[in-house]
Amino acid sequence: MDFYQPEVLSDDVVATKLARPGKQIMFLTADWCGDCKAIKPFVQNFKNYIIEQGMDWVDVDRDENIEIAKAQNLRGIPAFVLFENGQQIKHIGDGERLNPKDVQRFLETV
Repeated sequence: MDFYQPEVLSDDVVATKLARPGKQIMFLTADWCGDCKAIKPFVQNFKNYIIEQGMDWVDVDRDENIEIAKAQNLRGIPAFVLFENGQQIKHIGDGERLNPKDVQRFLETV
């Protein structure tokens, strides 16, 4: 399996994407994070599913976008975060190793 390679975006680009109308899923990760590496073989499938549902996907690097993570009170990675109309609604992941089935169930409820 290939690891998903998140796109590195500036804080301004991330903020603009998250403020759009509708729903967005933010994937919060970091290169050094072991639990992030464990979930990355499944992330492309998650992204494809979200896009097929008509939602936007936003990659956020916890180190490059620390101000975004702080502003959203997100401390644990990996995390998948639902935004709707610019507001954080809910998320899964608080620094623990995520089970791909649990992430898929979370995404199916958004």
